[in-house]
Amino acid sequence: MNSKDKRILVALDGSEHALNTVRYLGQVLPPHSTELVFFCVLGQEPDYFLDSAVNPASRYGQDIAARWRTEQRNTIEKYMENARRLMTERGFPSEAVKIKIQEKEVGIARDIIREAQSGYDAVVAGRQGTNPITRLVIGSIASKLLQSLTFVPLWLVGATEPSNKILVAVDASESSMRGVEHIGNMVGNANVEVTLFRVIRILKQDEKFLEALGQDTSKAKAAEEAITRNIFENAFKILENAGMKHDQITAKVVTGVATRSGSIIAQASSGKYGTIVVGRKGHSKVGDFYMGRVTNKVVQLASKAALWVVN
Repeated sequence: MNSKDKRILVALDGSEHALNTVRYLGQVLPPHSTELVFFCVLGQEPDYFLDSAVNPASRYGQDIAARWRTEQRNTIEKYMENARRLMTERGFPSEAVKIKIQEKEVGIARDIIREAQSGYDAVVAGRQGTNPITRLVIGSIASKLLQSLTFVPLWLVGATEPSNKILVAVDASESSMRGVEHIGNMVGNANVEVTLFRVIRILKQDEKFLEALGQDTSKAKAAEEAITRNIFENAFKILENAGMKHDQITAKVVTGVATRSGSIIAQASSGKYGTIVVGRKGHSKVGDFYMGRVTNKVVQLASKAALWVVN
């Protein structure tokens, strides 16, 4: 692998839903500067034992488990080769798509986290697992990864519509700008369109409050505009330095809205964006929370777009 190539860990579970994750990656990633590691953690015994009177420790139970493990590995090996084929059809060299299958050691999420510690630029997982429950907005494995993978960006992929459009939520926080840097690092020379999206919540009641304090609201708005210009200028510079053309990048501001998270989701939906990028934390530096309030709400709502949560 070239030192400039990006290394991405892709957690797969053998489901058709997870193959949507693979197809998504084939659409947004440049094929000649990315190494993918398709990673699967195998269970140790079938779910059959949960609802059966068979003792897993008995000779009969052990025989069932052994045959199940053999069949499971054979099925997963074929599945992983099919996933690799999907990427080679998109122009990825076969040697750039690695396959790693292992027996469960601690737990599926913990094993993924342990593997992620061996040097990756991003971790990719499906938003839902093999048995999604409709009342849950995010699967249990994805939820655990979201909480624990604070050292590497996490991409959660749901029922993503085909789109090369990326919406990146920007503000004055360091986390936001790291999100822009991550886009440049991962897809800087790919055929994508990036929209820098800034939400400013200056509502009528805010203006009245400032006026009651004797503050000039026009000065407050001018200050926000100056901050916004600085954010956009820095973001454009980062993306262009990463190889993106100026006409691939646009900037948009909305003001006077009730919620930042709702505005981000609404823009992603109306603009048919396939990817939303958010910083893990916003302005707040409170260490007790592993994720900012706006990002947390976007995670709950962004069911129809891939979500990149950048540390």
